[in-house]
Amino acid sequence: MILNSGHSTKFLNDYRDGKVQKGLGLGIELDDYILFKRKQLNIILGHDNVGKSYWFEWYMLALSTQHDLKWCIWMGENSSGQVMRDLIQMYSGKNYFDLDYKEIRRYEMKIEHWFKFVDNSKLYKPEQLLEIFNSIEVDGCFIDPFTGLDRGMTHADNYNFLNNARQFCNQTNKTIYLSTHPTSESGRTSMIYPAKHPWEGHLKPPLKAHIEGGKPFLNRCDDMIVIHRLVKHEGMKFQTLIDVEKIKDRDTGGKQTELNVPLMFNYNYGLGFTNGGKDAIKRKNGIVNDLVIKPLSSAMSDFDKPIQTELKYVKPDDTPF
Repeated sequence: MILNSGHSTKFLNDYRDGKVQKGLGLGIELDDYILFKRKQLNIILGHDNVGKSYWFEWYMLALSTQHDLKWCIWMGENSSGQVMRDLIQMYSGKNYFDLDYKEIRRYEMKIEHWFKFVDNSKLYKPEQLLEIFNSIEVDGCFIDPFTGLDRGMTHADNYNFLNNARQFCNQTNKTIYLSTHPTSESGRTSMIYPAKHPWEGHLKPPLKAHIEGGKPFLNRCDDMIVIHRLVKHEGMKFQTLIDVEKIKDRDTGGKQTELNVPLMFNYNYGLGFTNGGKDAIKRKNGIVNDLVIKPLSSAMSDFDKPIQTELKYVKPDDTPF
């Protein structure tokens, strides 16, 4: 089908007048780099056990509390109960064990307004998940991980899925986030921080080209982020590092992070990440986690120092990932 003449007139005029709509942000530093945009296919890459799913749970919740976005999520490696528990703790701003049963149920009902869970006891083909996503009125969909689906493993199979996923986004106005893992090469000794580096001996974040399945995913996605954590570093294990590797449409907001200068997110004892000392979760009960984070230097020599915090409420809690 050929488009009619004048199909781009509105966009051209809006662009000239500075009226192109930006994506949705959270009022934190992250907004300079990543925004929620409709009709996108976005990729999340990271090593196992660095907290990819957990960080993205927080991101979805923060967007929901600020913009009332709704999600349909398939998480093949986490039970719905575990995810619900984490979301309740973040949204309440309290340690889960400090909540009574009525509070837990009240928060559960609110989160169920925003989140729909796909039963993960069944093994799905990619096209089956897309059918489920299409059957429900939501803004965003999360596949975690892509490697957990019943799928073909060839180059052609990957392109077939990516083309179908992009067509789905274009036709439904929904955004898909796809969680992925890197290849074995990303975990070999060449990817260890070298001697005399502040993070000597720790695993580096994967390069975007390390993604399982290779370049098709980079070629077909809109945005791509890499999530990393130094899981065995005493001073950094509660910091999640975000590198933004691709922003396809910068007119609507966002940009890549600089080389070796990731965005830093403090675990905040499981009450919802903070970025630049700011808590992005909007709570009707007025709870604000009073966390003051010492500013981070971009100099690599400062990265090995523990983050100094003053926390007026919360019990210490280990990371759930």
